[in-house]
Amino acid sequence: MLSPRPLGGIRVVDLTSNVAAPFASAVLADLGASVVHVEGPRGDDCRRMSPVRGDSSAYFEVVNRGKDVVVLDVRTPDGRQALDDLLDGADVLVTNLRPGKLEGLRLDAASLATDHPRLIHASLSAYGPSGPERDKPGYDAVLQARTGIAAVTGTADGPPVRAGVSILDVGAGTWLALGVVTALYERERTGHGGAVATSLFETGASWVAYHVAAHQVTGQPSGRHGSGHPAFAPYGIFATGAGEICLGIGGDALFVRLCEAIDRTDLLADERFITNADRSAHSAALRTELERTLASASADDWAQRLSTAGLPVDAVQRPEDLLSDPQAQRTGILVDLPGAGLRVPGVPVTFDGARPQPAGPTTPTAG
Repeated sequence: MLSPRPLGGIRVVDLTSNVAAPFASAVLADLGASVVHVEGPRGDDCRRMSPVRGDSSAYFEVVNRGKDVVVLDVRTPDGRQALDDLLDGADVLVTNLRPGKLEGLRLDAASLATDHPRLIHASLSAYGPSGPERDKPGYDAVLQARTGIAAVTGTADGPPVRAGVSILDVGAGTWLALGVVTALYERERTGHGGAVATSLFETGASWVAYHVAAHQVTGQPSGRHGSGHPAFAPYGIFATGAGEICLGIGGDALFVRLCEAIDRTDLLADERFITNADRSAHSAALRTELERTLASASADDWAQRLSTAGLPVDAVQRPEDLLSDPQAQRTGILVDLPGAGLRVPGVPVTFDGARPQPAGPTTPTAG
């Protein structure tokens, strides 16, 4: 029987701020690790990210859930000694200080290895641990721009757009948590700790792999396709009589089923729409035809009708609609944050059907 908190007994020191690296250690906390979040005397900047409530914020509660909080100034002798005492009993140090600053504070993996040979040193930075830009500051939106994500997001006739979710923060944090778990597994085999590192830049680069490969195949620059996709049609968000739906028609058989479900079998004889390649080349014309028909009913009605026909479709919702979503309730993806009075999506993985639940509230204490 798998435990829903498999990292029980693992101790993590979290010397982080903002969103990405704290998210990594929040995942470790959800999986059972005991995590101490170290803040400087001025507090974590994440506490002041809007919307704010008291001395905390929605962002802070989400990415620091299940952690104990201690206030230390690691630049002072007393603060550094307190941090070293924490590291003496720790399995993992998570940090998002820039590589040069880590080295200046003697908190890099090499500096800590002698006194803490079993420590997993997990570092998340903006541009990576090496290279000419390793000490540049950067935030999610900046790295979405740099790695090309913004350039392929938005409509063809509009400007580059940042994704509506901080995908590089959450993505890099997830990669770092995966790296930590892998390093802990390796330590069981070797007895030695080591360094795990990732960055917003590397995460963004990995997520545009398809576009990088497609450019080499076609020689064409990457473009923006709104909610659509350059390889499939019809694919993306379509207007209905009330609201929008998202269709994912990834092959010819599905297109036949769609046309039958909406009583538009005439489209099957249109030479512009015979194959997926034809439909992709004439996606704008196909959208016009489909939206003319979809205008006859609401998004919810079409989502129900087309789902019943076995088609991949759903209505467009807001994030907060998950709070009343029957599927969200049934899967148990929503969890309570103890002490915060918030209910949010938790870790999207279960162990023998049990989902990890956040531990108790964060408790600021002076070091």
